[in-house]
Amino acid sequence: MENYVRHLGVIMDGNRRWAKKHMLASVLKGHEKGVDAFIDTCKWCQEAGIGYLTVYAFSTENWQRSKEEVAGLFKLMGKFFLNEVQTCIDRDIRMIIVGDRSLLSPEDLETVRKTEELTAHCKNLIVQVAISYGGRDEILRAVKAYTAKVLEGQEDPAALDESRFEQYLDTTGVPDIDLVIRTGGNRRLSNFFPWQTTYAEIWFTDVLWPDFSQQDLQEALDYYRQIQINKGK
Repeated sequence: MENYVRHLGVIMDGNRRWAKKHMLASVLKGHEKGVDAFIDTCKWCQEAGIGYLTVYAFSTENWQRSKEEVAGLFKLMGKFFLNEVQTCIDRDIRMIIVGDRSLLSPEDLETVRKTEELTAHCKNLIVQVAISYGGRDEILRAVKAYTAKVLEGQEDPAALDESRFEQYLDTTGVPDIDLVIRTGGNRRLSNFFPWQTTYAEIWFTDVLWPDFSQQDLQEALDYYRQIQINKGK
C-alpha cells in the first residue's frame, strides 16, 4: 500500500552557506534565493496534490544572529508577503504565520495580519510559515494559555487529553506533519514542531536550500510512498 503525503514540513537550511559558496557579498543574497526556492516548492506541492506545507522561516534561536542579518531577513520576508500575496490568491494558496508574534514589530505584525486576511479564503494549499517559532516555546505557550483557562474555571484538568491540548497549539485544526525534509546536510529537527512530527518520516539531503529542486522533492515523496507506517500497531 502506497502512502501519500498530506502535510509536508520543510526545514529550509543552507541559505548562508550557499551565499558563501558562491562568494556573494552578503548572506542575504542566499536568503533571497531561498525565497525563490520556497515559491517554487509551493507550486510543486500543488502539482503533487499536497494539501498542507509548513516551512521553518525564522526560529526563536535565530534572534541571536546579528542585528543586521535579522533586520535584513524581516525586510525580505515583508517584501515577499507584500509582493507575492496576489500570486498566492491567484494560485489559491492560504498563508498562515505561526510562532511567537509578541516579538515582531508593529509593522511586521500588520504585514502578517494583512497577508492572512487576504488569503483566508484560499483552499488549494495551506502554507504555515514558522516565524519566531520554536517547538518547545510553542508547547510552553500552549501550557500557559491552558493554565490560564483552568484558573478562570473554563477548563477542567481532569478532562485534558491530546485532542484538547492541541487546540492550544499554533497549528490547531491542521493535521500532523507526515514527512519532514531538511536540506543543508544537518541530521536533526532543530526544535521543528516536536508535537506535530511525532510520527513523521524525515528525509535529509545535503542539497543547500536555494538549490532544492522538484526532483529532490519527488525523491522524498517517492521514499515516503514506499515505507511501512504502523504508528506502533
